Amino acid sequence: MMTAAQPDIAEWTFPNRFTPVGSAAYYAVRFSPEPLRQRNALLFAWYELIQAIAEHPHDPGAARLKLDWWRQEIANIARGNARHPLAIQLQQVGLNEQAVPGMIAVVDRADAEIRSPSLVDWEAFATACRDSLGNVFLLLGQLEYESGHDADHCVELGTYCAAVERIRQLPRAPQRVPQDLNLRALEQLAPAQRAERIELVLDRFDGADRSCTGSAPDFARRLTALARAMHSKMRRRGYPIIGNPIDRAPIAHLWSAWRCR
Repeated sequence: MMTAAQPDIAEWTFPNRFTPVGSAAYYAVRFSPEPLRQRNALLFAWYELIQAIAEHPHDPGAARLKLDWWRQEIANIARGNARHPLAIQLQQVGLNEQAVPGMIAVVDRADAEIRSPSLVDWEAFATACRDSLGNVFLLLGQLEYESGHDADHCVELGTYCAAVERIRQLPRAPQRVPQDLNLRALEQLAPAQRAERIELVLDRFDGADRSCTGSAPDFARRLTALARAMHSKMRRRGYPIIGNPIDRAPIAHLWSAWRCR
């Protein structure tokens, strides 16, 4: 007999709304080792759900209450009594008290950006990226501790991936990049100057260097390969700051994810 919670739980089964078929995240998950596929999809969906709360909060107070609720739910995951359908599935794929510090750090970063949405300089931008996806990649490495993943590499790769995505989303979320990359400042620059300024920001992340890949979880390496490919396309296009964010064709995402072995 189906319970009321089951349809909601099914909503988060891979592919879910944050890993839709054809997206970069979809192929990063799809080529994950089969035993880890659902866990990777769920953890990425949880990360994106937290980012969505922080990105465009119509009511900052209500958004922060949602984050407070998630802090409690993370504690529930650790105790084995999660309530949210996504949290229930995360619990079922093995997340426990080991995951609490990394997940809380992601929520705390989202909270900080709601309270103070302006990132004053490159250092603040780098910290925001590190505290968000950098912590998720670190958690991935911790969950697969027997594989001997390098913690520093995990953090740097996640930080770089977050930076690329924030630059990609600049037209629709300009508050999530450094102040000197705000739309008004960039509009006053010639296209070549604008591209150079943005490129200088992204090149400061160690994850941009392929030698940094090192020993990182499979899912983290594929997401990084996809971020590097997106970075290359944005560079070729001159980092446009109007219109919809740049994307790549599904076949391009597939190729990038498949080649990362």
